[in-house]
Amino acid sequence: MPETGHELAVAGVGQTPYRRRHEGSTPELVGQVVREALADAGLTARDVDVVVGGFAPDGLSGENCPDKRFLPAACAIGRWSMRINTGGTTGIAAAYAAMDLLEAGRGDVAVVVGVERMAQANSVPAIFNSIFDPIYERDTGLSTISMGALRATRMMARWGYTREVWAQVAERNFDHASRNPLAQIRTRYGAEDVLRSRMIAWPVTQLDACPVSEGVCAVVIVRSERFEGCSHPLAHVRGRASVSDTYNMGDRVQRPIGNLEDMITLGRSAERAYAQAGISDARQAQVVEIHAPFTHAETMAYGPLRLCDAPDGPDLVRSGFGRWGTETVINPSGGPQAANPVGATALIRLAECAQQVMGSAGERQVPGTRVAVATGQGGANQFSTCTVLSA
Repeated sequence: MPETGHELAVAGVGQTPYRRRHEGSTPELVGQVVREALADAGLTARDVDVVVGGFAPDGLSGENCPDKRFLPAACAIGRWSMRINTGGTTGIAAAYAAMDLLEAGRGDVAVVVGVERMAQANSVPAIFNSIFDPIYERDTGLSTISMGALRATRMMARWGYTREVWAQVAERNFDHASRNPLAQIRTRYGAEDVLRSRMIAWPVTQLDACPVSEGVCAVVIVRSERFEGCSHPLAHVRGRASVSDTYNMGDRVQRPIGNLEDMITLGRSAERAYAQAGISDARQAQVVEIHAPFTHAETMAYGPLRLCDAPDGPDLVRSGFGRWGTETVINPSGGPQAANPVGATALIRLAECAQQVMGSAGERQVPGTRVAVATGQGGANQFSTCTVLSA
C-alpha cells in the first residue's frame, strides 16, 4: 500500500438485486447503481475524478468490448478511466486500481463498478473451463467444478472434512442470505437439503456450489480528508494486499512452500493487510466476507485468514462459529453461495463490508460492527486479495 499519507475510504455503495438473468441493458443497470452509490456518498457525477470498471472476459458478456458501452454510463466520459479483468477478483482488482490512482494524486473521488452479464454468453462452462493449462491440464478434463472437487477430496484426506461439515457451512450461508433482499437465493436450505441435492462432482453437490448470477455493484472511494468535518459515515481502508500464484494446478501440489489447498496467496495477502491495519487475525473483525464459490473453498480460507489452524477447520464449523449472533459473523450477506456474479462478486464482498462498518446494511446489519475483512479469489484460484475496513 503506497505510503503517501492519503487515507482512503469507501463512502457510498450501490447494488442491483442479483438474479440468474437481468432484462435491463448493461448501461441501464450500471447507471442505476452508480447513481445510487453517489447518492449514498452525498456526491454527484460532477465530483468524480476517476472511473474504473471491472468486467470479466468478453465471452461472458455476449458482446465485444462491453466497456465501450458501460463505462460512459458510469460517468467515465472526460475522466481518467479504464477496464480491469482478473477473473473472480475482477471487482476488487478494479477497486485496488482506483485506490492506486487516488494515492497517486489523480483525484479525490473514484467510482468503481463491477459488472456481470453472463446470461448473455453462448457457453459459460466452455469459457470457464478454458482457464487451465492447455498442454498439461485440459486433456485431463479438469473444469471449474472438478478443480473444486479435487481440492475438496484433498481436504477430506488431509484435515478430516466431511460432506456433513460443508453442509453446515451451506446451511449457515443460506440462513444469512434470507436476510438479504438482494440475494439470488433466499431459501433457507438446511444441511439435509444440501446433502440430498444433485451431485455435480463428488463430494460437491449443487447446493455446495454458487449459482450462475448476473448483477452490478458500484462503490465510491474517496480520499478521506475530503470528508473531514463531515458527519457522513465512511468505511476506512486500513489494509489491503493482493498476491498471485502460478495458474498451473500441478505446480501447486507437493511443493515445499505449501500445497494446492493451503492457499499461500491468501495467507500472504492477509498477513500484509493485517499488518497495515494493526490486527493479528480475522477474529478481531465482527464481519468477514469470504469470496468462496464452494463451501469447501470457504473452509479452505479459514487457515490463511487465521480464523483457526487449517486442521481445526471442521471443529470450527461444528462449533457454530460464524453464525448470526456470534462475535465474528461470516458472510452476513449469504456470500457467493447466494449470488456469484463473477465480474462483480469480489467487489460485492468489499461493498458488503463497507455497509457493515458504516451501519447501512439494513436487515443484514451485524450490530456493533467496527472492523470487517473482505477477501477475493480469482483465476484458477491463483489470485488472492484481502482488505480490512474499519469505521
